[in-house]
Amino acid sequence: MSRHPDGFPTLTLRGGGWIIVAFALVLGAFLAWAVSGIFVGERPVGGGSDPASYGFRLEPLAVPRETLVGTGNPRDFLVPLDMPATIRGSEVLRWNQEHRGKLVVSNDRVAGVVVNGEARAYPLAMLNAHEVINDVLGGVPVAVTFSPLTDSLVVFDRRVGGTERVFGVSGLLLDSNLVIYDRAAAAPGADGAAGANAHEPSLWAQLPMRAIAGPAAAQGLRLEALPDANVCSWRMWSAAWPDTTVILGDPSQSKRYKELSYARYCLTPRVDFPVAGLMPPSPEPQSADAAVESARAGAPRTRKAAVVEVREPGERATFSLAELAAKAGDGERTEVTVGGRTFDVTVQRAPLAALVRARDGGPAMVVPQLWFAWRDRE
Repeated sequence: MSRHPDGFPTLTLRGGGWIIVAFALVLGAFLAWAVSGIFVGERPVGGGSDPASYGFRLEPLAVPRETLVGTGNPRDFLVPLDMPATIRGSEVLRWNQEHRGKLVVSNDRVAGVVVNGEARAYPLAMLNAHEVINDVLGGVPVAVTFSPLTDSLVVFDRRVGGTERVFGVSGLLLDSNLVIYDRAAAAPGADGAAGANAHEPSLWAQLPMRAIAGPAAAQGLRLEALPDANVCSWRMWSAAWPDTTVILGDPSQSKRYKELSYARYCLTPRVDFPVAGLMPPSPEPQSADAAVESARAGAPRTRKAAVVEVREPGERATFSLAELAAKAGDGERTEVTVGGRTFDVTVQRAPLAALVRARDGGPAMVVPQLWFAWRDRE
């Protein structure tokens, strides 16, 4: 600190002014970083309720405009898991011991998928954090999609309209259900470079299983849902498919895998996003036992009753897991008939889960979901 000729103190670098200069440099660097996304295209896209802010072409739009909304999170807020590493199911116990962690344990729910005889388990704790997993199973490029708000699983063939695609999370919802977009696999450009940047994405709805906006909607393209995809416990799945593999997930997401859960949301009748024709609310059972006893007493299904839809050509039927458990008992097997085919359903009470397999050994088209999400979508 020194003094001005008029007697007022002045601040010099040696007298402490360097602190202000350093602060100004740090502040300037922060502001430059904050606005750099505007110029280099790294700012998050979307993040509100208006679908138009998410950077997708919404014309033609094949669904009512009021049912398509933003989640409040930006596009790609959840990062898909692409081509995850796997281990054999028989190695899970040793993996848990060696890593002093929990990859998957008996009562954890998993998405169990079989393609061309190859079985794989995708823990729902991981699917909660990614919602889309692009993989190859049984020689088929697949997209394993899970919508936590509707507790729905659908596995698609990634070959659509003659093109293999990869999928991402759009940040949008249709009737409170997951909307994905295609990031189509890079194709060679005219100059030999990857031409993926020239690809215009389309929006696809999980449960309707079709394009709802963009170029693919203009062509009326649909997604091919694959059979033999169930949501059940790891214990049920590994018993049915002892040769199954299990994905390992992204180590950088391990904390999210442990912390992200929709269990409390599923115990309330609250539905946070618009749904066409939403049924009136009623109290949700607060445990699997309560749900089974309610079903045994003949109570109507609530909004968030867990159901499984079984599809056959020309016929569809939904079955409440609680109703099946009330009929079959814990860990027991019951049967259902759809379209003239008989399906064996193994039911577990805690967690409430069901594994559906065709008695004739053929494919079983199964779509687990919550009751409020089901509707005739053809």
